[in-house]
Amino acid sequence: MEAKLARAEARNPRMNFVFHHHLALRDLASPLAGVGAMLPDLWRMADRRVHALPRAGADAAFEGATGATREVLAGICHHIAVDAWFHAAPVFRDGERAAAAAIRAAAPNAPRIGLFAHPLWEICLDGALLHNAGADHVVSALRHSLAVARESAAMGEAAEVHHFRRIARDQAAREAFARRLEKLESAITDGPWVSGYANGAGIVDRLDGMRARFEFPPIEGPERAALAKALDGLLAIAAEPVRALLACGTFSPAPSPQSCRAC
Repeated sequence: MEAKLARAEARNPRMNFVFHHHLALRDLASPLAGVGAMLPDLWRMADRRVHALPRAGADAAFEGATGATREVLAGICHHIAVDAWFHAAPVFRDGERAAAAAIRAAAPNAPRIGLFAHPLWEICLDGALLHNAGADHVVSALRHSLAVARESAAMGEAAEVHHFRRIARDQAAREAFARRLEKLESAITDGPWVSGYANGAGIVDRLDGMRARFEFPPIEGPERAALAKALDGLLAIAAEPVRALLACGTFSPAPSPQSCRAC
């Protein structure tokens, strides 16, 4: 079971799509790029087989694109560059270790709880962003970017470039992916999903959803309350690195974004 979960964790989406949107919108000054920066995460939530091209392929796809699609693909390039920097940075490695220790102490009877430290720390960073920038502002920006993106076929074209033109999928799989992606977009614009990242109780709700995919039961009783409290503590810890990340210089624009210049 543990090996299976470790493999699944390697395939699972990164959960900090909110931060990706915020940084790409800031750096590239484009709502379409902001949506593009979310897409690799949202694709994997909709269908674990759908993922972004490696960096060289993503850059090449960007070079060959025009119009709205080019802006969305720029956001995907930005996502890839930010992830490459972020997952090697102390802000992530140290935070993940702190998260693992905190959740194991809070819920020692929850099976394999430590394996969820990675996405939980990313969610805590998103939650700290909500506190820093204002939840209403962050959710409003997400809604605006998605509304702009829906005015063109750019999101669908990006999925074609990064996945469906490379890997044969039947029409049923394509339609199922499109339906799931639409549901995810609606859940984001509705607000409660994202705003729930701002407190420990809301993050525990998200954790239950992740664990359900592996047929783990919900965390209940005193351990649920203790876990929510521990996650509130992690949100407080995340506040300072989020302030530092937001004060950091921009990640250079696509097609070849570099690491954060000021860090």
